[in-house]
Amino acid sequence: MNVLSRYRELYACEQDGNEKLIAMIESVPEANRTDPRFQQAVNLAAHLAACRENWLDRIEVGGHQQTAWFESKAALPTLRPRFAAIEARWGAFLAGLTEAELERVFEFTTSEGQPFRWYVEGQILQLIGHASYHRGQIALLVDQLGGETVDTDYLFWAYDRDPRFGAR
Repeated sequence: MNVLSRYRELYACEQDGNEKLIAMIESVPEANRTDPRFQQAVNLAAHLAACRENWLDRIEVGGHQQTAWFESKAALPTLRPRFAAIEARWGAFLAGLTEAELERVFEFTTSEGQPFRWYVEGQILQLIGHASYHRGQIALLVDQLGGETVDTDYLFWAYDRDPRFGAR
């Protein structure tokens, strides 16, 4: 498998993890949704969407259409459509990406007004790692609030898909 195919596979795993993430948050009992930890979980999920939106904007057009990185009152009903939209954009981006473009350096101005340079492959790796970090935080909050947690580890996603281990 070449590196682009691997990144596309990892992004498919990310999409599955996002679906599970939203389902975990939705599983929190209504009675516990006034707890500040519930809003924290929703805000963290919205942050993941914002990261995907902002970084793709930086890669594609230099960061001229940035959204807030953190929200204090993100709404649960906005998460599914927001993730669907940004997953479609990232999917299209990855589908059209070439190996040569992985090394492309892009430039943008940070939120603090500083010029910054980064490269496409580095951001793809960041995209995947950053999500795992926040999904773990959200899973802990959901568990504390009495919701159903789901393991989003790559191993469990990939195992059932691999023909060496009985892919379905």
